[in-house]
Parts: sequence; structure tokens; C-alpha cells
Amino acid sequence: MSKFYRKIQEYSNFYCTCCGSKGIPIVRKTSKQKEPGHLKKLYCLNCKTEQNMVEIKSNSKYTVEDFYLEFENGNFLNGQRILPFKQFLKQLKERGYNNE
Repeated sequence: MSKFYRKIQEYSNFYCTCCGSKGIPIVRKTSKQKEPGHLKKLYCLNCKTEQNMVEIKSNSKYTVEDFYLEFENGNFLNGQRILPFKQFLKQLKERGYNNE
């Protein structure tokens, strides 16, 4: 095999938007990566149903802390994101939330 043929892959971790628990990680090709905070419908081991899960990569701008900030402040309703993350952060700052 040529060195150009190797496929670079990364692990993506998934967190349930209903219960907040960590799901099963999935390997994606680097060329098939999704945007930070991407929602994907997967089976949640805690809820025992198929739920939307947030994709989090280790080298991403969207982190586990960002997910829990959204989750704990109610930015998910029935597994769907209410506001895009940037708008959500702006709304939190307007309400006086300090993330430091």
C-alpha cells in the first residue's frame, strides 16, 4: 500500500441530548467529518431509545463543557437544539451568565 492510500480516521464521542450521558464513540474518516456540535440520531444506552446525540471531537471548537453548558441551561427540547450554539452563548451573556 502506498502512503497516500492510508485513510486517516478520528474518533467522535456522542452525548445524549435527553439524559446527558456519553454514548458509544464512532470512527469517522477525516474527509467525512461533520461540523462541531453536529446532531446524529443514535441509540442511547441510558434512555434505551434512539435519541439525537451531539458529536464532539477532541480537536474541535465545540467541547464537552460546551455541551453540558447547553444541556444544563435547556438549549435542547425533545432532542433538538433550540438555538444555534453561538446565538445560545449570546443569549446567556445577555442574561448575565459568566462562563469563566
